[in-house]
Parts: sequence; structure tokens; C-alpha cells
Amino acid sequence: MAGVSKEDIPDMRSKVIVIGAGLAGIIAAYHACRAGAEVVIVDRGSVGLGTNSAMSNGVFAGQTSSYDKEAYIKDTIQIGRCINSESYVRLVAQEAKNGITFLRSLGFDIIEMHAIYSLQSQSPDVIPGVTLMQRLARIVGELNGVKIVKGFYVTSLLKHENRVYGVSGFDALGAEVEIYASSTVLATGGAGAVYLRNDNQKTTMGQGYRLAAEAGLILKDMEFVQFYPIVVDESNLASMALFPPYPDEARLINANGEDILKKHGFDNVNQAILQKRDKLAILLFEEISSSGRVYMDYRRVPDTLWRKHPMGIISKLKKNLRAMPVAVSPAAHFFMGGAEIDDRCRTLLPGLFACGEVVWGLHGANRRGGNALTECVVTGMIAGRNAAIDADIVSPPKVVNGNHSKYMNILKQRGRGTETLSGIRRNIREIAWNNAGIVRSQERLKKGLKRIESIDNQIAEIVPKNVSEMKLKEDLFSALLTTRAILVASLGRKESRGSFFREDFKKEDDIEWRKNSALSYDNEADTFELTYILNQTQHKTR
Repeated sequence: MAGVSKEDIPDMRSKVIVIGAGLAGIIAAYHACRAGAEVVIVDRGSVGLGTNSAMSNGVFAGQTSSYDKEAYIKDTIQIGRCINSESYVRLVAQEAKNGITFLRSLGFDIIEMHAIYSLQSQSPDVIPGVTLMQRLARIVGELNGVKIVKGFYVTSLLKHENRVYGVSGFDALGAEVEIYASSTVLATGGAGAVYLRNDNQKTTMGQGYRLAAEAGLILKDMEFVQFYPIVVDESNLASMALFPPYPDEARLINANGEDILKKHGFDNVNQAILQKRDKLAILLFEEISSSGRVYMDYRRVPDTLWRKHPMGIISKLKKNLRAMPVAVSPAAHFFMGGAEIDDRCRTLLPGLFACGEVVWGLHGANRRGGNALTECVVTGMIAGRNAAIDADIVSPPKVVNGNHSKYMNILKQRGRGTETLSGIRRNIREIAWNNAGIVRSQERLKKGLKRIESIDNQIAEIVPKNVSEMKLKEDLFSALLTTRAILVASLGRKESRGSFFREDFKKEDDIEWRKNSALSYDNEADTFELTYILNQTQHKTR
């Protein structure tokens, strides 16, 4: 069914509810339905295209005929600087090929290459991620047993005797609604949009991290945020990542026209982006800080190569890239931290499963290219199947004691805020970028925490005028909690590792810091407690 009317929603019950209609969520819903469960998908917007997966270049990492499972495991852990969950990496390695087989069974054209699989778009002018999400949205929308509730914003998880039994939130009309389910799947994505410079969908602001933390789950490794080095930074163009492969003649130049990569000993852009992505982000950040701008320059690419080369997302830009260089900068791209799951994609809260970027464990301190989509497919399949199995065993009680957010009854609040929601959003993003961005320090992090302390009350004082403002207000509470989590976890880690760089602790320290941060949130006190867990991976850093 393509949608559900308001009359169908109150006191809705289902075997499985999936929060989020991105790649992981849609695949979870598909597999839960195929396993015999009635499924409700809820999403704050539309299905498929309003997600980060729709913006991807369609690359999946995994075992191939020329690249065995152990090589994949080794590379993923080495890139993650050996603080990954080794058991989770092995699970993904084992199931990655099954995920590709599943997508091919749905009619997707996927080409095997060395160490990766490449999804072919329906046309040269369509981003591979759009092809992926459009078709999946259509397939899941046609499944009997799946209901899709668009425009539904989840504000809290419903709990009874420490088990999750569904969600509470508001629908497209702003009415408060509870949806009960035997199994709940968290598939909300990450939080890239809490940063001023990011290439995420603007609504990706940490909703899942807030839901998990307020429900009592620990958030692990929230200090690790991947910044993609080359993202369009033009005022009249969308902030889109320029993905490899690049023509060898492509250059990164500064405002003075200097070849940045040659200056720092790199042969070409591909070498830099594939081998030293985290270092390149720091390099470009520092170059921008000193010279003002950095540009991607394609003027030396021969005409014949330009016509043949798969430029992907670049072709969508309304700019003649051959005539003038395009301004670029690093931008927040992906979160490595999140909620811990087991081999069935169960969280530590009974009744709650999780999949996709909101999950911790695969990436460690830095994400290997192609692993984001692979993780979504693998965990979506596993979470969906097991959510359906559990739903056959357990039924929700007639009355659920809600774990309601302290910010519910939004339209009933009264107050006269002096700030606007959009102004507060920019303030949070500036704090995240300036104080918990690519280069961090104790001074920056402490200033960021001090600046962010007063924002909670500012948000609470604003009365939304409509449903769009209700969603934005809730987004800001999520962004606030997520940014605080990043700041607190970053202050605790006194080293640099993978995507995480502290200018006051520049060295990686395996003796003291080969461990994972763990943040627990106290709802009543509105505080985080930070502890550390020694990482048990058997791989060695090199």
C-alpha cells in the first residue's frame, strides 16, 4: 500500500515497525514482510529519495572473485585503525555477497570489480543512488502486508518492563499518535547535517541517536565522524561529494593556483582520496584556513577523456567544469559511532533492532569506501528477518507505558523565544563545525560545550506554528544531543586516530587508547557519562 490515511493511524498495531525509509529501512521492511510479518514503515518525509542513500555513487565493498573475505576483513579493520568490532566486521564480510545476490534478484545491474561491486544507473544522467532508491521504494510499496506512513515523526520509543513495543510521535497533521509493535527496527541514518559543512540530506540530524540514548542505550564512538575531502562549496550549487575515479589530469589547486597534492607528495587525486582520505581532509582544511579557497580543476583533462570518463554526480552540476575550477572543501559525510548490535541486529534493549548508519561497530575510527551501502543491505536483511521471528514470539501489552520524550505535546507548549528555529539550527551547526570539526583541541571542545549549554532552553521556548516547524524543533533537540555527544566523547579521547584528529594529541596511541568510548545518557539530569571499553580485535595497527 502506497500510503495510509489519518483514519488508519490511531492506535495502530503491527508485528514490526521500521523507523526510516532509507536503504537499510526499506530492505528491513522487505525481509520482515517476506518472513511473514505485517510491517509498518514510518518516515518523516517520503520513501527512498529523501535519504542519503539516494545521493550515493552505488559502490558496495565486499568479497569478490579477486579479493577474498579475509582481505576484506583485514582492510576494513586496518582502515578503522583496529577499534572496529571484529565480530561485526566478520558478519558483514560473510553476508556481503548475499546482499549483492539479493539486489540482483530484484533486477539491479551490479558489476563485480576488484574489492567492490558497482551499481549501474538507469541512465548516464541519473545518480546510481537514485536508481537504487526509486526502484526499492516501488518494490516495497507494492508488497502486501507493508503499510507506509509518510510524514510521521517519531519522538520516542514505547517501553514496557524494559522492552520496546513501538513508537510515539506525531503524524502529517501534527496529531500525537502511538504505534504498537512486537518488534521495532531503528533505521534512521546518521547525523551529518549537524555540521555547517556537510553533504547529507538536511534532515539527517541524529534522530536515531536521540531515540536510542533517551531509551537507555549506550552510544559508542561518537567522536568518530568521517569528513569527505572533496565536496562542492559554491553558494549557488548543492553541496555534493565529487566521487572517484577522477581523471589523472584533475588537480586540486589553492587560491594561488598551486597544485596542492604535488606540493604534499601525492601523484594524483585518486591516490589521495583512496589511500589517505582522512589526511586529505585535514590537508584541505588547513589549506582553506591559510589561503581561503580550494578548487577542483578539470581544465587539463583532454576532450576525449572527458567524454568517456564516468564523472557520475559531477555531470549534474549546472556549471561548466571545463571552463572554470569549482570550489570544494571537506564536509561531514558519515558517522562511525552509534548503537551496538549483536549478530541478529538486536540492540541491548529487547524488542529493538537497528540497521544502517545508526549502528556502531563496522567502521572503527574511519569508514572504508563502499562499506556504507554494504552495511545498509546486510544489516537491513538480518534485522528484518529477525524482527519478524521475534514478533511471532512476543505480543505487545494492551497498555504500554510510554518512554515519552520530555518535549512531547509540542503544539501545546507556550513561550516567546527570542531566537528562530533556523537561527538556532545554524548556531548548532557552527558549533559542531568550529568546535568538533576536522581539527579538534581541548580548548575548542570546551568552548563548544560552553556555547551549547544554553541552547536547550532556547529551543524549548519556541512554539511551532505548523507541522514543518514541529519537525524542525524535534530535529534541533536531536542535533543538540548528538553534538553534545560528539563534544564529550572528543574531549575524553587524548590521541588522534583515523578520522579523529586532535592538534594537541597528534599521535595515535595504541597503548592507552585502543579502546571504544561509551556514552550513557541520563534523561532526568540531562547529562552524559563517559566510560571506555578495551577493544579486543586481534588485528594489529601498522
